[in-house]
Amino acid sequence: MNNKNKSLIEIKNLEFKYHKKNILEINNLTINQNTTTVILGPSGSGKSTLLDLISGFNKATKGEIKILNNPKIYEIGYIMQSNNVYPNISVLKNVYLSAKNYPQWVKSNLVDEMKLLSNSFNNSKKQNLDFLIEKYYKDSKLSFWYLLLFKLKIFFYSKNLKKAYQNLKRLLFKNIFYKKWKEVAQKLDILSLEKQKASNLSGGQKQRVAFAKAIIKKNKFIILDEPFSALDAKIKESTINWILDLKKEFNLSLIVVTHDQQDAMKLGDKIILINEGRIIQHSSPQELYEKPLNLFAAKFIGYPEINLIKQDQNYSYYIRHNKIKIDEKSLKPNAIVVNKKHLGENINYTLEFNNFKINLLSKNNYEISSKLHISFDDKDILKYNQKGELVS
Repeated sequence: MNNKNKSLIEIKNLEFKYHKKNILEINNLTINQNTTTVILGPSGSGKSTLLDLISGFNKATKGEIKILNNPKIYEIGYIMQSNNVYPNISVLKNVYLSAKNYPQWVKSNLVDEMKLLSNSFNNSKKQNLDFLIEKYYKDSKLSFWYLLLFKLKIFFYSKNLKKAYQNLKRLLFKNIFYKKWKEVAQKLDILSLEKQKASNLSGGQKQRVAFAKAIIKKNKFIILDEPFSALDAKIKESTINWILDLKKEFNLSLIVVTHDQQDAMKLGDKIILINEGRIIQHSSPQELYEKPLNLFAAKFIGYPEINLIKQDQNYSYYIRHNKIKIDEKSLKPNAIVVNKKHLGENINYTLEFNNFKINLLSKNNYEISSKLHISFDDKDILKYNQKGELVS
């Protein structure tokens, strides 16, 4: 089965109340593994509440949240607004503490190193060592004694005192950690920062350190809460691309919370749009843009905002700006430029068309009061009923 179609999170009949007021209500929601899912919505919509419920920081009033393999809080990676790094210690120490405080990481990586050592001995010695490795891994109550026995056997099996010392040194946590740290740090391009204090890093560098803290523990499920709020536009763009590359390389499942629709569209395989504690739409970025299920979604997504072009007693008709074609040479103009705003590569024009104000982007430079002919295909028109629901 393709992991992308395997459920990471399943939510059913969820309610969260605060002071008897419904803050969040979700009937059914499935988030798939190995995808980037963005929780998007305005301030106060309930997106951070949903994140807290998924991560286990809050408990639901009603309903259930099932997460694949039922991870403990420390088995989920967290990248928060503040980048959750300790400012007064080095980058290396930040990641070291993260790994050291995760018992399963310590044990599994020690076992890996024990196996490598065992493989360097002949069959009879290897069998004895493998037996102790298995006992150490499976018997938590006696693991200390099995590890001690393993070390003693390594000492006596080694050819000389120098070799015994070298072998036992490999089993020290700091040495096991540093080997793993170098692998991760090189991939995240932060190895050169290892001695720097976190307080001296840029926002983008702190974010990479926060990712290193999660990835070194082999967290496959990482939560990002407004990760770009402290980054300027250029760094944000490169960080988004870097996160997408990272997700592919380490086969991660990401859940990102943001209020910025452009970030959501760039990052998400799927977007969960929330407003007033309810899911408005859960779909791909393309579907959310091209087929928004209600007017809130239609107006929240996209810049410039979707254009109202016609209204009758029962329906309102809208169209996206990129579906509108301009013909300045037409002898039958039907729109007039009433405003313009330069945005760098494009100009945002406000046109008057059939008594409606519509906005669109163009690279062409038209003067205010210019008369133009605009056209669009009927198939691109979105039709909404009086409840604001998509009809066609």
